[in-house]
Amino acid sequence: MPSDELLVAFLDGELEAGERERIDSLIRTDEAVAERFDFLSRSELPFYDAFETLLENAPAAHLESILNNLPAPGTAEPVASGWKRRGFIAAAIGAVFAGVAADRVLLGMRAPSPTETADLGWRGVVAEYLALYTPDTLANLPSDAQLLSAQLSSVGSELALSLPLEAVTLPGIPLKRAQILQYDRKPLGQIAYLDPVHGPLALCIVRSTKGARPPQTEQRRGMNVVFWSDGAHGFMLIGRNPVEQLNALTEKVRTALTV
Repeated sequence: MPSDELLVAFLDGELEAGERERIDSLIRTDEAVAERFDFLSRSELPFYDAFETLLENAPAAHLESILNNLPAPGTAEPVASGWKRRGFIAAAIGAVFAGVAADRVLLGMRAPSPTETADLGWRGVVAEYLALYTPDTLANLPSDAQLLSAQLSSVGSELALSLPLEAVTLPGIPLKRAQILQYDRKPLGQIAYLDPVHGPLALCIVRSTKGARPPQTEQRRGMNVVFWSDGAHGFMLIGRNPVEQLNALTEKVRTALTV
């Protein structure tokens, strides 16, 4: 299994011809490698937004001084150290995040194994993304009804689904943002809430042709999930709220969105 670093270098066109051909062959012939490559290449979620607060508090000057002292690309690097420039940069950046917020980032940044990746699906990708959220991620967003209605209208048009504000308003849990993300080159709607007790909560929606399915529950990334589908869409409600509360909220949303 090539490292994520190598697969990203392949995606960025930074490999020499021989190595690029080798990786390309692995992607075409090895299912586990193909799944990992697909996960890395299709994820267009705005991770920067989730990490912005951490980056603002990171010791950027210290990290920059370390990187400035690295050998320039193309010059000789110490072989005995076993480090390459790309690997050192990746490790240095990882160390910054670990040092800034180790208690909440180490689990969120852990790369899934090939076995886990194969079972991620869209709910798994959403869970990986939402695990990066903290209350601060959503706390300062304006709760303007007109703005939220416009956001919901935009999301709904992408998903061919009517999303009136009153239908997705949850009792006692402020709605903070509605936006379109992308999964597997298809639109994924995220409606984000900030529960005063349990923190970030999200209702996510994708188009689906798998038919109607009743609500089911699961756990991902330490969060509870209720997921269901109608004839045209798949839904999931995910957060750190108790399952009983999520089930009650699910019934409220399902009833409101039923045509």
